Amino acid sequence: MGKDRGRGRRNHHSGPYNKSNWRGQKRDRPQNNGGGPRNRFLDRNAPPQKCTLQENQVGITEFTNPDAPGFTGILKSRFSDFHVNEIDSNGKVLELNDLSLPNVAIAAVPEKELDNWRQELEAVIGPEVWQDIANLAAAKNDPRIEQKVEIDVTTLDKEQRTQVHQLIKQLYKGKLMSTTIGQQQAKPKVQEEASVEKNDAAEDETSTQEASPVPAEEKKTIRILKPKPGRSDKRWSFPGDYVTFLVHKTNLVTSDVASTLASRLNLRPSQVNYSGIKDKRAKTTQKFSIKRRTPESILGAARCQRNVQIGNFGFESNTLKLGDLQGNRFRIALRHIAKEKRDEIEQALQSLKERGFINYYGLQRFGNSASVPTYEVGVALLKHDYKLACELILKPRDSDVEFMRPIREEWWKNRDSAAAAAKIYGEKFIEKKLLDGLAKFGESDYSSALRQIPRNTLMLYPHAYQSLIFNRIASRRIKEFGLKLIPGDLVYVEQDQPEDVEAELQQSEALDEQKEEEPNDEPMEAAKEDEAIEEESVFKRKVRPLTAEDIASGKYKLSDVVLPLPGHDITYPANECGAWYEELLAEVGLSSDQLKHKEKTYALAGAYRKMIISSSDLKWSFRMYNTPEDTLIASDWELLKNIPVTPEPAEAEANYMALLLEFSLPTAAYATMFLRELLKQDTSSTSQTLLEKQAMGKEDNEKKAVSQEEDMEVAKEVADEDGQETEQAETQGAEEAV
Repeated sequence: MGKDRGRGRRNHHSGPYNKSNWRGQKRDRPQNNGGGPRNRFLDRNAPPQKCTLQENQVGITEFTNPDAPGFTGILKSRFSDFHVNEIDSNGKVLELNDLSLPNVAIAAVPEKELDNWRQELEAVIGPEVWQDIANLAAAKNDPRIEQKVEIDVTTLDKEQRTQVHQLIKQLYKGKLMSTTIGQQQAKPKVQEEASVEKNDAAEDETSTQEASPVPAEEKKTIRILKPKPGRSDKRWSFPGDYVTFLVHKTNLVTSDVASTLASRLNLRPSQVNYSGIKDKRAKTTQKFSIKRRTPESILGAARCQRNVQIGNFGFESNTLKLGDLQGNRFRIALRHIAKEKRDEIEQALQSLKERGFINYYGLQRFGNSASVPTYEVGVALLKHDYKLACELILKPRDSDVEFMRPIREEWWKNRDSAAAAAKIYGEKFIEKKLLDGLAKFGESDYSSALRQIPRNTLMLYPHAYQSLIFNRIASRRIKEFGLKLIPGDLVYVEQDQPEDVEAELQQSEALDEQKEEEPNDEPMEAAKEDEAIEEESVFKRKVRPLTAEDIASGKYKLSDVVLPLPGHDITYPANECGAWYEELLAEVGLSSDQLKHKEKTYALAGAYRKMIISSSDLKWSFRMYNTPEDTLIASDWELLKNIPVTPEPAEAEANYMALLLEFSLPTAAYATMFLRELLKQDTSSTSQTLLEKQAMGKEDNEKKAVSQEEDMEVAKEVADEDGQETEQAETQGAEEAV
């Protein structure tokens, strides 16, 4: 059988191995008759230019200080320009700084205490039993027989059984291993009077109840074995059931790292836990948690992944949950800063530190396609238009990965879901799950097909619509009323102002941010109905409107104000802003009452979100560099391994200047919105790419201009020198003639 297989991985679309379908070969490309680079605008086969969402399309329009000067700075020119360190629930910034593996040694018990244990256990384990155990430890391994000693410990409690195991471990140091096993003893027969016929039950219900079965007694035995050669006691002996560790990743998606670890450790992705999603195009450090897998095995699973390092192992009794963090610490480099604008930049930074920024939902919340933003799918789901929702998810778009584009186009034309699904390999794609559902339940059973998508993933669409409403309300509130408190603004009630409400919101936000197979990997049909929020007035009681007296007291500031995310069980502001919610919902034919969906899966109760986020811990500095490839910020891994960053040149010799920022944000706040307030620029990838090209082009033009000036000066100097030489030659010739 093995001879018929091609060596290496085969193309999934191919038959037996041959050179033409080998994945390592370069793809055939159409010949370019001109011999030069292809013009994608004239090439019909070239993929179209991606059209990404712009900020004003999702309600992001205002600033806390529109008069502050903006400036040009390039964000994420390299992924090493963006560093994120998680802040745990205790307020500690997590840094990868320890690669050692924990060694779990058996805590030695003093010999005097061991003797006391033996005396206390003498009634069960007498001298003869101890002699049998000693003989077993001294005996040679014999594979033909099972070498063991069994002790009946039914009369011992758990603490005493633990003492027996400790004695075996400490006295025989790996020569023997012990385990507790339980056996169900024979149950006493149920009395015959307990079985009553059904017709008797109809006559006298009280006299026909079955007698309760007598609980079975469990016999407990400690079995002491001689381990086989090469094996030792592999039982869990660490101080906690859950192994925690830090993951430092570079340019990777958090869920992909978790899925790979799960696959290598024979776990489901939902069994690899973390507090939240971190940016992909960045260097990030965050905490993971896995139950009962040794640090050695976790380290081995991580080594198969490029750009992933793990360390700082620990042990806890509880698992890590989504939202178990206070926020994130950011270290960011903005490149191509104009050197002459330092004073203006300092003013903008000081303004941001004092006023904060509007807590908009960033563009990441709304997908990467301007033609099919995620909130449109959410509106379709909320309006029970499941056909439209499916069509929007599967609709061809300009932002697709290359292999997905023809699959979408074929389905859009032929509506053959089975054929389209067969061309998508792997189960992580939403499109794959939806197409499988349509193939399974029928091309017109859109509601059932949608249930094949994990609930947490599917709910990203309605939550995106909530986020759009929040952004538009926040913009209008700032535009019409500015940065002042007005009666009717909502604040948390005093008892809920601390971390209780924030923790609930953070956990829900972290759930929303997960885009792939998170922790509920089962289809929605497996989700219980009580997962939908249905308790009345839970969120309504958490906030109250401000009065004129509250505002006059000076107790509250704008950063205390919260705005609702629309829902059927939420308190809206008791002022003009409250009516705006119903206006915006009515634009798409919805109302707050309709958000209490007939399918509880899609029901939106609502939530609250701070309108303004302060950034009082902001720090900054300027950094010179010479090439776009220079490393400006040291990552955790580089600091741990003493890998130096690119040396900083003197300002007079440097070609470029960067702005280095360091600040903390609470969870669910977007660093891109922080930077938008500072730069006064659109943070979409399209805008940033264009800005970088313009900055590089401007610098190239300046260099060319300087070079041309230098060439002209050199030419002038040469011409002057030639003129002087000619004049000297003429003078010399005249003198010779005389």
